[in-house]
Amino acid sequence: MVSSRSGAHVTALILLPLLSACSPGHAGPGAPPSHSGEVAGRAEIRKLDDSKALTLPLDVYLLSAEDLAVIGRGRAAAMDRCLTRIGAQHEPAVSREPRVRNNERRYGMADAGLAKESGYHVPSAGRPTEKYPPSIMAVINGETAEYNGTPVPEGGCAGEADRELHENEMQEKLDLAQKLNMASYTKSRQDPAVTAVSKKWSDCMKESGHDYPDPLAAISDQGFRSAEPTDREKEVALADVRCKQKVNLIGVWAAAETAYQQQLIKENSAELEKGLAAKRATMSAAAAAVSGAAAAS
Repeated sequence: MVSSRSGAHVTALILLPLLSACSPGHAGPGAPPSHSGEVAGRAEIRKLDDSKALTLPLDVYLLSAEDLAVIGRGRAAAMDRCLTRIGAQHEPAVSREPRVRNNERRYGMADAGLAKESGYHVPSAGRPTEKYPPSIMAVINGETAEYNGTPVPEGGCAGEADRELHENEMQEKLDLAQKLNMASYTKSRQDPAVTAVSKKWSDCMKESGHDYPDPLAAISDQGFRSAEPTDREKEVALADVRCKQKVNLIGVWAAAETAYQQQLIKENSAELEKGLAAKRATMSAAAAAVSGAAAAS
């Protein structure tokens, strides 16, 4: 992955749910109504045994895994065009990224198969990403004004790619959706319906010999920070998933958070639409960069 500020930022937009599931969050702007029981009651509670395909109202205003893939390909095409023009040839190395969908672990571990295989560890997708060699990083980051006598654009090739894809503008305008996404997560975690179902989950876990107050305490257990998952970690993770399924924790929590997000969207619709327009502009520019690269080859 390009070590540019924008590349790291857009990746953070998709990893937020995973990060928020591993640590307590802080409410952002536009806090949902305090009468949380009534809010949660207006959303339909469905039976959800897994959260891989879970969608929430704010998702459309954020970047999905598919969106990031398109932007990544567009950025790579723009970068390669810039590096070729300057004469800084490279052979991209292969690295790996976490295989995590937007809401896959928003409420903790939810896949029994992965729990058996990897415990709470995030398995690698094996998806290749460009990692540029140190010899041309100055050209990429704009730390030099020229390369072998050829001028380097302001901000380097990463800066040129950012401008072409309008990534900085998009990041700024998606910031509100990001904050509301965290706010709804934090607020829904405190919702009476969610605390009640978490208590049922905790009681279920105790029946399996595991004492955790809520699912986030399990996935955040410091004993599960080893390089490879232990047998105990796998055992706890599997019990975690089964207890979630038994009490429908994902369905209850998703219903509560859906109601909060709907309220937040209503209160912030104008600004959120600006972010959506910026997202679409970047997606369009990224697709154009890829098409241009294909036509030139």
